[in-house]
Amino acid sequence: MEKYYAGIDIGGQGLKGIVLDQSGVLRIEAMRNTPAGEGRDAVLRIVADLVKELSSLGPLSSMGVGSPGGVDRAGVVVGMAANISGWAGTGLGEAVAAMAGAPCVVRNDANLAAYAEWVARSDSSWALLFIGLGTGIGGGFVEDGRILGGCNDRAVEIGHSVIEPGGRRCACGVAGCAEAYASGPSMGRIAADLALGRDAGLGSLEPRGLGESLEGSALAARARAGEQLNAHDVYAAYARGDSLAKLVDSIAAAALARAAAIGMALLAPDTLVLGGGVIEGAPHLCSRVQELLPKLVYHDGWKDCRVEKARFSHKAGLYGAAFYGASQVEDPEGLAALATKALACFASP
Repeated sequence: MEKYYAGIDIGGQGLKGIVLDQSGVLRIEAMRNTPAGEGRDAVLRIVADLVKELSSLGPLSSMGVGSPGGVDRAGVVVGMAANISGWAGTGLGEAVAAMAGAPCVVRNDANLAAYAEWVARSDSSWALLFIGLGTGIGGGFVEDGRILGGCNDRAVEIGHSVIEPGGRRCACGVAGCAEAYASGPSMGRIAADLALGRDAGLGSLEPRGLGESLEGSALAARARAGEQLNAHDVYAAYARGDSLAKLVDSIAAAALARAAAIGMALLAPDTLVLGGGVIEGAPHLCSRVQELLPKLVYHDGWKDCRVEKARFSHKAGLYGAAFYGASQVEDPEGLAALATKALACFASP
């Protein structure tokens, strides 16, 4: 009988799901909008609808679910997450297992992204640190196939490492988090602050050349016109040589390198993977971070660590959910074969 491995990635804006068959071929990919402001029950109804579609080929062998924020060992959501009203306390693991009629495991979404990237490199990486840049910054660490989850799966919240004490205020309430400098929305806000002459809270991250004229910057003109900018706008302008975009890129790279250095000093990875939507639009950040690390990490901490772009792109969390679910019912060799085929299909759609 055919085996089907499902994965779901729950976000504040969208719910995504996939089904892989036992050969690693993508059989179903589906998406729903998240009714984040309507509360837990509304979100679970959409999850149930998504699970129904994912089950349309036949009984599922396993289900993995990635959720933002904390998740305890029973699969219950802990704390606030992704602006989903009333999400804390949701028994996600039990609920989805009942919907799917299959074993279900729930983990933090960034941890599952790290898991996908490790599985894709299991023949060459022992210890992998993942940093994902999107609307926020998440992180995960996998050593020899084991996710370092910590209490309630909140280990490696690298976006909330303070890399500029007293700096820009993060959405979490702390001043100086990496997320306040290198996430997609933060890049747009920094661009606007610089264009409008406001204090950007850069401190020691202030790049050389900040005082140069921005009169020729189209990005600055858009900010002055009141447009709300993000990383996509910054890197579209960067590709055209925009002076303000170059400054924002320099700030983000420095902030990201500092956060990565903290993770490397604590975890000693042999592979650092950068992923998420921001990296898709700015893959050069991988090489920029690698250039900066020797000044931030002791020699033995960086010389054996390679820096790579995520192989599963911005879908690493989704594939990680499917792989992690499969890992509960398959042996390591079977999982590796599944991931190898899935990656080949992903790279050559």
